Amino acid sequence: MTQATFSIGLSIEEVESGLLVQQFGEAYVARNWRLTPPVKQVIETALSSGLTCMIRNDHPRRKARWPNTRGVVYLAFSPERGDQWSLAIDTFHAGRGDFGHAVFNGKYHEQFISAGIPFDFEKRNRTAGHLVVARDLVIPTLRLLSDFDHSVLALNRKTHEGDGFTTEYVIQREILTNWSRTPWGARYDVFQDEFPLDGGLNSRRVDILARDRVTGDWLVIELKRAEAKPAAVHQVTDYLLALGKKDGFAHGRLDGVLVAERIPADVLSVARSENIRTYEASWPLKLTRVG
Repeated sequence: MTQATFSIGLSIEEVESGLLVQQFGEAYVARNWRLTPPVKQVIETALSSGLTCMIRNDHPRRKARWPNTRGVVYLAFSPERGDQWSLAIDTFHAGRGDFGHAVFNGKYHEQFISAGIPFDFEKRNRTAGHLVVARDLVIPTLRLLSDFDHSVLALNRKTHEGDGFTTEYVIQREILTNWSRTPWGARYDVFQDEFPLDGGLNSRRVDILARDRVTGDWLVIELKRAEAKPAAVHQVTDYLLALGKKDGFAHGRLDGVLVAERIPADVLSVARSENIRTYEASWPLKLTRVG
């Protein structure tokens, strides 16, 4: 049986259903994968680039961990156990024992641009806002990743340098960093950002999910750069419906908020009909209730 061990407490072993990834006293199966030389190379490159966690606090989900042999279909990496995933590779080509393209967290967007990495915009639009890198660029991109600012994956992010909301992630970062000064800081605590609704790496994700520290009520916050569209309101209501079907949200009220730099009249009308609160964001961070 093929097995590899690494100095950071990581062990990967081939089992009948795939690769058994063991770390921090936890384990999961990457289904149908094999520990071929190309796969071992991409793992070693990720680890040497600072992505030393293949099991994080909330991923894979508990129900997908060992001894569940179905596990998950990907290998994923992060710099810290408490951070979101940085990289996921969910394609294994059995014929050549090789891996396929890689999906990087979309919060690296600005850093990819500055590094000149030609990620696939077309695929990005179909992959929950994340960044897709072709197979032949995975290793070179991983080597660059060690110089990236991984704090974008954590709640306590570094302050944005420069003026203006260049991306939705900058709006998100400013709100999370200055949570106590937002309209919700006195009542709610941040539960999680990028909260997955469906499971899996391509899940729909709530930009910010907050919880009332007294009543346990929930608040879904959706962020849009520039001008919001009516579809953004429907996105919030869809998220509220999806959460309402989950056991963990059976108790407590579910409310929704849409934040954008501009809320036009047609969006405001739809938001009122759906009982979604709307705020306009201006730089430096100022949130103004509209409607």
